Amino acid sequence: MGVVTRKSNFTFADQFTPLDQGNSEFYALLLRGMTHKLNNLLAVIQGFSSLIMMDEALDETVIENISHMKEAANNASDLSERILPAGGCSQISQQELLLAEFIPMLEDNLREPFDKKDIPINIQCPGQVVKVNADPSRLKNVLSELMANASDAASEANGKASMEIHNPGEFSSIEENCVDILVKNSGATIPTDKLEQIWHPFYSSKDSSHFGIGLTTAAVLSSQMGINLGVHSADNTTVFWLSIPAA
Repeated sequence: MGVVTRKSNFTFADQFTPLDQGNSEFYALLLRGMTHKLNNLLAVIQGFSSLIMMDEALDETVIENISHMKEAANNASDLSERILPAGGCSQISQQELLLAEFIPMLEDNLREPFDKKDIPINIQCPGQVVKVNADPSRLKNVLSELMANASDAASEANGKASMEIHNPGEFSSIEENCVDILVKNSGATIPTDKLEQIWHPFYSSKDSSHFGIGLTTAAVLSSQMGINLGVHSADNTTVFWLSIPAA
């Protein structure tokens, strides 16, 4: 066809190598766009499922099947919302945050998974807490994931849970200048050889209704905000430790 096909005439896609950290922005943009389009498709399924179920002439079996379809779409939508933070693609906006005001605002949400399962939960937040540097929305995500995990673990062993907030020097050394949040639950001890694996995506001892990315999400978001997240499990008690830099 008369077209010159020398190698120098081609533009190659090798700049988009997945392992190249310099291209993380490209993949974040790609994942955001795909997630947005997925949500649009799920919204159509959810909407039309609701409309169809309003037809009183439908057979009960058909209604039940559509209900399962709608529930699956709702679960897929929930999973879609969690893909970006778990994949490290969330935008982080750090600011000075006063936990003495922030935690009480979240308390109802933090207690919700425990109240549903009738599990005792004690949230201790001093009236005066040093300001921290964090993204409020993402810190809420992290705390929600840790509390949901604690409620699941406690419910399996008829246990209880707590959240404690400590000013610099009360739990970690004063030189570290960090505010520490401890999320504790009684229940089965996590074996030592399993502790590192709990951060891995889809590693879960729970049933298939759990996505298996809750602790992965907490770990990724914590890292993005410069927060240390650790876990200790012994004597039927598990403690997750968030160490947040003071402002």
